[in-house]
Amino acid sequence: MELLPRWEYHLHSDFSDGASSVAEGIATARARGIERLIFTEHTEPELVHGPDWFARYADTVRSLRGAVAGDMEVILGLEVPLVDFAGTLLADERMLAEAEFILGAVHAYPGHGWNLSGIDPALAIELEFQGLMTLAEHPLVDAIAHPGGVCEKYVTPFPLELFERVVVRAKAFGKAIELNPAYHEPMAPYLEICRRHAVLISPGSNAHHPEHIGLAWRVLRAL
Repeated sequence: MELLPRWEYHLHSDFSDGASSVAEGIATARARGIERLIFTEHTEPELVHGPDWFARYADTVRSLRGAVAGDMEVILGLEVPLVDFAGTLLADERMLAEAEFILGAVHAYPGHGWNLSGIDPALAIELEFQGLMTLAEHPLVDAIAHPGGVCEKYVTPFPLELFERVVVRAKAFGKAIELNPAYHEPMAPYLEICRRHAVLISPGSNAHHPEHIGLAWRVLRAL
């Protein structure tokens, strides 16, 4: 994808479970020629640092991005998991109101949590698919994180035909689909489906360390 802009849409800092500061992330991305950088901090309480973490995170991003405005756009985002199939997101009103980009995710399966050992593969596929379809219609979600990725990584391969159904629904509701090399490997079949339906693509490296910034762009560019 030679025309793909140098974008990174999935980066975590030490405000959640990332290994480096916002300042380090910005500096690394700038050095690598990234044109748009979106920080997507987790919102799960066990992954963030202190009850006032969001206020400090938002203030930090806003205070630092002006210095690189001529070279790179820096966006205040969140990776927000789905709590239930009614569309509840794990974020408070302030987070949802102030975030400039919301990456909706199926993380822990509703009713099952993160303990997926022993879960029936067919049930895992159904729960992930149901969650993804819910995110595709959610009015606050801008992009869907790693569709099928939790099922694929921890339980059983997620069927490409269901990934395609999620893409079709996301396209209908104007949502982007994240292509994430940490979960979508090999990337080519997923990219082909996205191209077929002309859906918006959100290039996300799932970067928890500065060295991973831009990985999704590099993988996609090579296809």
